[in-house]
Amino acid sequence: MDEFRPAPAGAPRRYLRHGMLPHLAAFEAVVRLGSATRAAEALCMAQPTLSGHLRKLSDALGVRLFDLRGKRLVPTAAARVLLAGTRDAFAALERCERALSALRHEDAGPQ
Repeated sequence: MDEFRPAPAGAPRRYLRHGMLPHLAAFEAVVRLGSATRAAEALCMAQPTLSGHLRKLSDALGVRLFDLRGKRLVPTAAARVLLAGTRDAFAALERCERALSALRHEDAGPQ
């Protein structure tokens, strides 16, 4: 069995300390859909809640994520960097979930 290793120090702690998965999901949806309103609808949350997630994410990371142009939120250079990492993280979580699902089915086995 693999040896237990504590979470790495440094930058990843920022993500753990602030519980950022909901914030990252809101961020990704805004980039993908181009609108906080549409992203909030897609995520079944109120638009002020989504805006709060974006604000907390921006504050925790110490960077501006969007520029407001008219009614459209335009991702900054920092947002484009974060988006790549966010998509990688979500893909890793999806792979993990598929592997766990297979194990759940094995554990259920024939009864």
